[in-house]
Amino acid sequence: MISNTKIWILRVIINLVFGLLLLAILSSAESENDISETGSAVELEPVVVTATRTPQHLKDTPVITNLITRAEIEATGAENVGEVLEHTAGIIIHRDGHGDGVQLQGLDSEYVLILVDGEPQVGRIAGKLDMARLAIENVERIEIVKGATASLFGNAALGGVINIITRKATSPFSVQVSQTFEQNSTFDSRGTLELQRDKLNALLTLSRNHRSPIDLDTSDITTTIDGYANVTGSARTEYQLTPATSLLFSGQYFTQDQEGISESGPTVFDRLGDLENFSGSLGIEHEFADATLLTGKIYVTRYDDESTVINRETTAVDSRNLNIQDLVKGEAQFDTTLWRKHQITLGGEVVLENLQSQRITGGERGILTNALFVQDEFRPISAFALVIGGRLDNHSEFGTHFSPKLSTLYRMTDNLRVRASYGQGFRAPDFKNLYLDFTNVTSGYQVLGNPSLQPESSHSWNLGLEYEIFNGLLGRIHLYRNDLHNLIEAERIGQSAAGGSKFEYQNISRAFTEGVDVEAVIGSMGGFTSTLGYAYLRGADKKTGLALLNRSTHSGTLKLAYLHANSGFHVDLRGRYASPWGFFDDGDKVLEPEELAPSYWVWNLRASKTLFKIFKASIGCNNIFDFKIPTFYTFTGRSFYGGLALTYYSEAHK
Repeated sequence: MISNTKIWILRVIINLVFGLLLLAILSSAESENDISETGSAVELEPVVVTATRTPQHLKDTPVITNLITRAEIEATGAENVGEVLEHTAGIIIHRDGHGDGVQLQGLDSEYVLILVDGEPQVGRIAGKLDMARLAIENVERIEIVKGATASLFGNAALGGVINIITRKATSPFSVQVSQTFEQNSTFDSRGTLELQRDKLNALLTLSRNHRSPIDLDTSDITTTIDGYANVTGSARTEYQLTPATSLLFSGQYFTQDQEGISESGPTVFDRLGDLENFSGSLGIEHEFADATLLTGKIYVTRYDDESTVINRETTAVDSRNLNIQDLVKGEAQFDTTLWRKHQITLGGEVVLENLQSQRITGGERGILTNALFVQDEFRPISAFALVIGGRLDNHSEFGTHFSPKLSTLYRMTDNLRVRASYGQGFRAPDFKNLYLDFTNVTSGYQVLGNPSLQPESSHSWNLGLEYEIFNGLLGRIHLYRNDLHNLIEAERIGQSAAGGSKFEYQNISRAFTEGVDVEAVIGSMGGFTSTLGYAYLRGADKKTGLALLNRSTHSGTLKLAYLHANSGFHVDLRGRYASPWGFFDDGDKVLEPEELAPSYWVWNLRASKTLFKIFKASIGCNNIFDFKIPTFYTFTGRSFYGGLALTYYSEAHK
């Protein structure tokens, strides 16, 4: 059931959307005749911000950066960010009961920093941030920096940073609505409103997603995949106070109701989940006459997760767990150019985190982090760039940690670019690692936090080559090595009062991951485009030699697409592969064949067609060959879908 608070918030969002819609229609009717028609679209060189915390053309950035554009996002037909990322070489999405976690360079979700417009997302469960709860309707592009070379963003960036950049309005007025239906009682509804008037730029989105619970194993009543009902509303506005000063606001509200079934012996339980996440930021930018930029921002977010287990026969509540996590962040950044060859970045952050949970000591804990960062991007000649930077974090629990970075770009020819980088990353112990006090009454085991933990750290080396073999054919090779220290694991320290084992988090492990990502991109040739990606990964515990679990040695992606521009017909075939990976180890530190999960190929096909200029119809099939092994994977099997989208632009945009 949706609470009164949710209903009130949704009413506010809906009223705001329709209020601005009415205002936009009236204002567009008054001013359409005064605005000249736009010319043909000009394809601009992509700009990214994650690599150095400053806007740069993708070709010019010294840090190896992967970019997923809005056009690529739409071509996938994806519902959420996780479904988009899994089609990128070197990125693996692992799905389980805790959600869709992302893996970069062989490092799990807890070592990957997830940002939206540069701001951290909260609400991790077992270290995993569920990428499925991040809707894509308001996403302009996704920037990915692998390894610790994005250390200026601080905590939890050992494996890399994924920065989701939201959209701005690009037309005086437009409305977009779409509806998609899929098997398994799945539907996806979306709406977008754009408004660009004089000094105001505003974009509002509203989406709702639903799927019924899915049971892939009919031998029992337990559902393999929980059902959900999501509602996401977002707003992004910019207002030009003066020619040099802009005021920026963004906000997002997400709510999810979950349902599933489990059983223990003869007893059947209903699992219910109620999740809310609100985030908002207010910032200001001022550009001085000498290309110096000063920005400031305040960001707040709250994650509220309540899970309930009910005995179906007695209707009694078997267990209930509530987690509320708050984060408040203030930041300032100063960018300027010195002697024309040095781009200087200075900044600072103050972050206050608070967690309320019945599973931590005392029921509530807070952490304060202060940080300073500095960076110098030196370009003595146009073909060469050197970036030196570092970040100093002071954590209220473990003290001070310094994270340096070094990146270079050398353009050997107009078509050949070489990038190399080194960075040190760290992950501060989270609330669970520090303060957890949880006993599983059914199994009898107990897990304790450890306030004496030190941060996990990594040394990361990256080398990338990018070569435009000829016009329309681009090849990329990315080699990397990550050495990790002080890894935190739950170590058995005795017996619990309930009769099971007692575990405590300790810094006990050292590990490494290394590998290569290769990608070939063929640009448009008669309307055809294709991308082929391959990733090789090797990782192991340095002490025991055991290969790291849950990691495929070989993985790959393939995309074949065709676009007939005149008719608006587009077809897209995507496949992804993963070789066998370690599912568990029986204690002998060697992975036998029976301890491996099998390999897989999963193929998706999607076709769309523009109709009467304002409609777009789409049909598709996910998992064409119906691959599903419930023991290891949560693939739902073959499913067909279809959808229709409507886009209305003001005459001025047309």
